[in-house]
Amino acid sequence: MSVNINAGKETIPAFIQESWKRCHSKGLQPSMMDKEDMLGEFELAEYHDQYAELLYHSSPLLEEVYSSINGLESILLLAAPEGYIIETVGDPAFIRHADNVSLRKGANWLEESKGTNAIGTAIVEKKPVLIHGNQHFHQDNHFLTCAASPIYHPDGHLLGVLNLSSHQQNYHPFSISLVQRVADSIKQALQLSHTQKREKNLYFIYDQYPDPLITIDKEGKVTNLNIAASNIIGTLKKPIANIISGLDPLVLGKRISIKDQEFAVQTLGENIEHQSSVILRLKKQKLNGGLTNRYQFTDMISDDPQMNQTISIAKRAAMLDISLLITGESGTGKELFAQSIHGVSLRSDKPFIAINCSAIPENLLESELFGYEKGAYTGAKSGGHKGKFEAADGGTLFLDEIGDMPLSAQATLLRVLQERCVTRVGGHASIPINVRIIAATNKDLQKEMEAGEFRADLFFRLCGLSLKLPNLRSRKDLLLLAEYILAEIPYKNEYTELTDDAKSFILEYSWPGNFRELQNVLGQAVFLADNGPITRGTLRALCPVSTTLEERADADREPRNFQEHEIQLIRKALERSNGNISTAAKQLDIGRNTLYRKMKKYGIAFQSKSFIGYKKRE
Repeated sequence: MSVNINAGKETIPAFIQESWKRCHSKGLQPSMMDKEDMLGEFELAEYHDQYAELLYHSSPLLEEVYSSINGLESILLLAAPEGYIIETVGDPAFIRHADNVSLRKGANWLEESKGTNAIGTAIVEKKPVLIHGNQHFHQDNHFLTCAASPIYHPDGHLLGVLNLSSHQQNYHPFSISLVQRVADSIKQALQLSHTQKREKNLYFIYDQYPDPLITIDKEGKVTNLNIAASNIIGTLKKPIANIISGLDPLVLGKRISIKDQEFAVQTLGENIEHQSSVILRLKKQKLNGGLTNRYQFTDMISDDPQMNQTISIAKRAAMLDISLLITGESGTGKELFAQSIHGVSLRSDKPFIAINCSAIPENLLESELFGYEKGAYTGAKSGGHKGKFEAADGGTLFLDEIGDMPLSAQATLLRVLQERCVTRVGGHASIPINVRIIAATNKDLQKEMEAGEFRADLFFRLCGLSLKLPNLRSRKDLLLLAEYILAEIPYKNEYTELTDDAKSFILEYSWPGNFRELQNVLGQAVFLADNGPITRGTLRALCPVSTTLEERADADREPRNFQEHEIQLIRKALERSNGNISTAAKQLDIGRNTLYRKMKKYGIAFQSKSFIGYKKRE
């Protein structure tokens, strides 16, 4: 093949000849190199966020390697899989020389941009490569000798490329071995980090499991005990085999008794001979065929006047045997109220049965509520099935998400409430029932009735008394709730606390998921803080909706001039695209760089969520 490079008489490796062919096929000219393919300031910051884990684990190694080769006039470069250089460490004099060919942070060194080169060709070849002198496609790069090695993520995908570049006269055949060893060291550091995170996550999940769990080895010794188990049976100081009532703990599928508590024996792995992995799980007892109450009024934390008034009304209503309708946004605690009301009512010794009306397919909802007889439909149990109304007889039936109940089921439900008896699907006999109904919804049932989606007669039958729960953003005790949640997190330590700017964010953020979202975000934030303080940045990165109440108010207000209108358009595009610059730019019909310039001009920040969960290097 004829190429426009004076390659000399030496033998050119086949992979370099193939690279030259690719460069020619893309119309590249050896005498003309693209030096304009550069990341802007915001784009580079986005790449730093995206590859923060790689940077965190590679930076110490790059510094260490550079210190060992200092004086050789060289530069170590870390590039993203897209070919952009995201980190450089090297000799200042050589860095200035390399800058003449855009061998610097932010530049793209894919083959289609810079021709045959170590970074771009290593990405194509998926293996370490050495490109020396005039083996580079572009003549401007002939003064370089470069070695590069891919860096792979523990799951196998390409995470980046490590490159060592120097003057051509400093060529050393072992440079490719050096970069390969360093790349392997970075991969090992990533592997170790991921293993530690998996173990930490496993212990987190284990401790957060609500039921008591005990893990034992094949000798019957306890290897782990979650918080729920220690609260019930205390700390076990001797082999569990010594206190088990007459059964071998390794007989799977059996039940054993520990301190008068019944546990089921399960395994965490297929081969228990090689696992410290036999797990004992507490067998829950049912009360009167129903569910025991998990929540009571004493579980409610509130220093908010509106919430306190709602709790007071609920306590008084609990003693009246009337139907209740609880309304409020998702995550405001509707089931907590329902269970608490049942717990202090005259029916507290009877079952509390809950059913989510939106989670059951329409064709199965009536059979779940009212039961069915033998042969009622294909797949029905041979002996028929008792419905939720019968199961809750004497107690309380909680109809969650009642606003999503189909109209056909609403008509049947109304008849049951009026007649106080149920007829199973496929049956004819009327079965008397005595239940208290507590219904809940996050919908505006008045609007649903106006739209013909909810029956007015059913609404008035359900609404003996209405309780409207306040959303989190309107409560005056947000910080009290946050501190309470933090105090209940078992893996929090004394150094894990909210900074002042984190507290400000909690007060400013709209919390569309309410208490459930606050609990979830703080749980993750404690984990990510890694025994340090929780900052505003950590909380903001964990919130799926990035706008605070103040920003939302600004966004909803009519723009007063063209500049405000443009700011609103950019913010809305970023919100729709979840911070993806390319997508937002397409929606606005402008270029990426133009969008970055406008964001910088107006001071519009964005959150990149490509990687969350590392501890930044100090």
